[in-house]
Amino acid sequence: MSLLKRIAPSAGFASARVDSLRAAGLAIAAVAVLFGAPPVEGAGVRERDEPWNPPRIVPLAEGEALPTPEELERRGARIGQILIGIHDVFDLNDPRENNWVYRVANVLHIETRQATIRNQLIIAEGTPLIARELEECERIIRGRRYIFDAVVRIARYDPETNVADIEVSTRDVWTLNPGINYSQTGGTHKTSFSIEEYNLLGFGQKLQFDYKSDVDRTTSEVEWRNPHLLGSRWSVATKYSDLSDGETKFLDIERPFYALDTRWALGGTGLDDERVQTRYDLGEEIDAFRVGSRFFDLRYGWSEGLRDGRALRWRAGLRYDEKSYAPEPGETPPSTLPEDYEFVYPWLGVEWVEDAYDKVRDREQIGRTEDAYRGLYLSASLGYASEAAGSSRDALLFAARASRAKEYLPGREWVLSADLSGRLESGDLVDTILAAEARHYWRIDRHQTFFAKAIGTITEQLDPDRQLLLGAEEGLRGYPIRYQTGTSSALVTLEHRYFTDWYPFRLFHVGAAAFFDAGRTWGETLTGVPPRGWLADVGIGLRLGNSRSGLSNVVHVDLSYALSAVPGDSRYQITIETRRGF
Repeated sequence: MSLLKRIAPSAGFASARVDSLRAAGLAIAAVAVLFGAPPVEGAGVRERDEPWNPPRIVPLAEGEALPTPEELERRGARIGQILIGIHDVFDLNDPRENNWVYRVANVLHIETRQATIRNQLIIAEGTPLIARELEECERIIRGRRYIFDAVVRIARYDPETNVADIEVSTRDVWTLNPGINYSQTGGTHKTSFSIEEYNLLGFGQKLQFDYKSDVDRTTSEVEWRNPHLLGSRWSVATKYSDLSDGETKFLDIERPFYALDTRWALGGTGLDDERVQTRYDLGEEIDAFRVGSRFFDLRYGWSEGLRDGRALRWRAGLRYDEKSYAPEPGETPPSTLPEDYEFVYPWLGVEWVEDAYDKVRDREQIGRTEDAYRGLYLSASLGYASEAAGSSRDALLFAARASRAKEYLPGREWVLSADLSGRLESGDLVDTILAAEARHYWRIDRHQTFFAKAIGTITEQLDPDRQLLLGAEEGLRGYPIRYQTGTSSALVTLEHRYFTDWYPFRLFHVGAAAFFDAGRTWGETLTGVPPRGWLADVGIGLRLGNSRSGLSNVVHVDLSYALSAVPGDSRYQITIETRRGF
C-alpha cells in the first residue's frame, strides 16, 4: 500500500485504513458455542506451521515420483490438460471439521466456479511448460480475497509425448458478510450496516450495499467489481455513494498488466466527487469547507514482457483533474480558500518490476501463505499542464515510487520504500509529499518475530483538503485519531509478535503482540499552536487471524497506554479493528 495514503485524501475512491469488524466468521463461531458444536481434541495443534496441502486431483501411484517443473522445462515439455479442483471452506473429510455447523456453512456457501479460476491462469493447454509461470499462477489466484490458498503442480507426465498435465487446487473462504459492523479507534466509533459479497455466485465478483456512519459523515453506497469481464482480462469497477454532505460517482475499466510477461495494458478512470472536508488539530475540528473533485484518465501501457527476470513497462495517458472550493454554510470557514484549479495534460510513465517473490508464513498473516516481494521496484510518471491547452495555470505534475526488500540472513528481512508526488508551479513545489518507510522482520523462532518500522514524511504547500495527520489511525495507537498535525512527521514502531498454535473452533489462528510507538510532527498547524513534540505509547494486543473469511484477515484488539498526558482524554485506549496484516 502506498505510503501516501497516510495523508488524509481529499475525496473520492480511497478506502479507509481501518475496516469494520466483520461478522461472518464470528457468527459461525457463536453458533458453534451456543448450540454445542463440540471443540475437537487436538484442534489446531501445530497446524499453523503446516502449509495447505490439498489432496491430489490425480492420485500418484505408490512410490511414484514426478519430475519437477524446472526439470520438465529443461526437457522442453508441453502442457497437456489443466485440471482444476475447488475445495470448500471446511474440509468434511477431516473429522475435526465434519460436524453440523461446518456442514451447514459449506451448504450456504457457493463454491468458486472452475471458469472463474481458469480465467486467471496465465498458462494454456498445448503451450510450453515454464516453471515460473506455475508459481505466478499461484500468486495471482492467492491474491483474490475469496481464495485462502492455491497450489499449482504437476499432475502426471508422459515421457513418450513429453506432455505434462497440470492440476490447480484452490480453497475457498467465506465471502458473504451481512450484518452490523462496529469498530473503535482513538476514541471514535464507526458503524455500518452492510451486505457485501466478494465472490458473487462463484464468479469472483464483488457486490456491496453499505450504510456507514463515522466521525466525518454518513454514507449509503453500492459498489460492483468484476476482475474478469465476460471471462476476459478486462476488469470493471463502479461505485456510487450518497453522502450526507455530497455524493461520489466512480468508474474504472481496464485491461491491466495482469502478469509479469503481459505486453500491453489499456484503461480509463472517471471520478466525480463532492463533499465537505473537515480539518483537525489535537483531534478537534478546526474548520470545514466544500470540495468538488472531477478526475478523468485515459491510459495505455506497453512492454517487451519479462526479460532476464525483469519487466520494463511504459505508460502514456491523457488526464483531466479539477478541484473547486467553497464555504459550507453552518461550518467554520478557513481564513482563506485556495484558488480553484483545472489541469488538462498528457503524461508519461515507466515501471520496473522484478520476478522476485518468496512464499513465507507468519510474517503479516497468521497461518496463511504470503507472497513476499524481495526485489527492486521502481515507477515514475511526469505530466505537463499548460494554460495554452486549457489548464487554469502551468504546472509540472510528477509521481515516483521505489521499494527494495531483501532477506539478508535466514529469517531476517528488511524492506525499504519511498513515495513522491506533487506539482511544480512557477518554480515552487505545491501539494508535494515525500514519504519514506523502513521495515525489519526478525523471526526469532517458530513462534516469535520481532518487527520494527520507521516512517518519515515531508510535505510542501499541501492543497487545503489534505492534511498530514498523526494519531491512532496512522499508528500512534495510544492517542486519539487526527491528534497531531504539521508539515512533516516521524513514526517509530517496535513490536514483538507471538504466533500461537491455538486454532479455536478451527476458525481463528491466535496471536499476540507487545508494542511501543513513538511519533511527532513538525511545522505549522492550523491553530498556530506548536506541535506537542514526541509522543509515545506502549501496549499489548490480541490478534485473530481469520482463516475462513475473505472479508478481513487479522482482527486486532489492542490495549495501549499513552506515556504523555492527553488533555480531556484517558491515557488508556482500547482499539478494536480489522486490518489486512498483523
